[in-house]
This record gives sequence, C-alpha cells and structure tokens, in this order.
Amino acid sequence: MLNPDFSDLISQGSLKEETKIGQDQVVKLINRAKKDLETARSLLESDEAVAMTMVYNAMFHSANALIRFYGFRPGKVRQHTGLIEATSRILGEETKDYILRFDKLRKKRNLLEYQAIFDFSKIQVENNLAEAEKFVSIIEKFITNRTEQQSFNMDPEEND
Repeated sequence: MLNPDFSDLISQGSLKEETKIGQDQVVKLINRAKKDLETARSLLESDEAVAMTMVYNAMFHSANALIRFYGFRPGKVRQHTGLIEATSRILGEETKDYILRFDKLRKKRNLLEYQAIFDFSKIQVENNLAEAEKFVSIIEKFITNRTEQQSFNMDPEEND
C-alpha cells in the first residue's frame, strides 16, 4: 500500500509515525465513531450543541482510525487540522465535500468549546449527522477494501 506524503505534517508536529499500531486500535476507533453517532442522534432533542460536538467527534475518531491504519497518529501540534489534512490526502478529491464539512465542524466546535458560541439550527445538526454517518461509512469501507478480509475484521463482536 502506497502512503501519501505526510512529511510536512510530521515536521510541523501534526502527525507522528507510529510503528506499533494494531488492528484493534483501528477497530476501536471506528466503533467509537459509530457510538458517537448514536449518542449524537439520542441527544438531538435535548442538547443540540452536544449532539453537534458528538458529530464532530465521530468524524475525528474515524479519521484517526484511517491515519492509524496507515501507521500514523495525531501529533502534539495542530492535531485536528493535521488529521483533517491527512484524511484529505488519503481519501482524495472525491471526498472533498466531507473534508470541508469536517473542517467547518472543527471550527464550530472550537467556538462552542472555547467561547460557548453555538450557532447551528437543529436542521443543520441533523444534516451534519447524516453526512457524518456517510463519512464514517466511507472510512470503514476504505479500510476494509484495502485489507485482506481474513486479516482485518471490522466486526466489533470478534475484536472486543
């Protein structure tokens, strides 16, 4: 499998090479992303801001699974932007809209997290949730399609 060039992200500290990443870490992060989506859906009626944060977390966790599949992990500097850029390089142009949404959610999450500003409607959160579900699925399929079925099993029952 050919890796995209991440040398700039490594040198700026956004990504770090990690040689001992097991299949279990990748699977756990995908499963965490799916759980984040479930949680977001359950919180839509009671707390839209937290639901939006969980939508972002699902995208972050699935992207983290993707880079770990390639032998990297988030670095110590600009982790979120580095992860978004690395994901974009891996998935390519056909997922550009998802990457733009991911970055927009990162900015909205930062406003909520650091300034308590939340300017999303319930419909916007629902739309982002639906798109995040597709994004997580794309990443899961991408990983599964690049791995031999016998050696990489995304079934959570067999990896817990």
